[in-house]
Amino acid sequence: MSNTKCLPPTRAELRRDHVKEVARRLFVENGFHATGIAAIAKESGVAVQQLYRDFPSKEDIIAAIVAADCERIEDQDTLNTALANKDRDGIIAWLVGTPCRKDESGDRLFLEIAAEAARNDRIRAIFVDVRERVSGNISRAFAGLMGSDSVESEHHTLAQAFMVISLGSVCARTLHRENVKPASDRLIACLIDGVRA
Repeated sequence: MSNTKCLPPTRAELRRDHVKEVARRLFVENGFHATGIAAIAKESGVAVQQLYRDFPSKEDIIAAIVAADCERIEDQDTLNTALANKDRDGIIAWLVGTPCRKDESGDRLFLEIAAEAARNDRIRAIFVDVRERVSGNISRAFAGLMGSDSVESEHHTLAQAFMVISLGSVCARTLHRENVKPASDRLIACLIDGVRA
């Protein structure tokens, strides 16, 4: 373990984080297409020229937002520790915590990005990359639950089912304002219990 202390973020990092948060809010409120770079610059207080130096395009802002969200959602360290320790309860806790989003705006932004991915090849590539990363981690979790050190096709299938449940929950919560958490939790518990058997 290193004795190096975490350095505080630089002014440039703080500025980029601020721009990402402002852009996230504007994308959720107005949509991706209705939010231009000028609006993000004005709302964030960052000059347009500086914003373009930090993020050459709106797609780059989306990529940065998605990357930050993935870090928070994936919780790679927790999963790796649970797998290394063959900690079934830790793996289950990681799986159960994965689909739980804490904020409605995160769900709305996810759907906005998904819609844009259907029209924009660059956003689609970002979306596909995220989906593959998440699916890979969920597959690893199911392999660990089944006592396997390698991921097989059945683990990928379980991960796919898990993601269908999670994504369906996001859609139902956001588009239809339905409380689907009990049903989603039950389906995920069924998947996990089936692996235990």
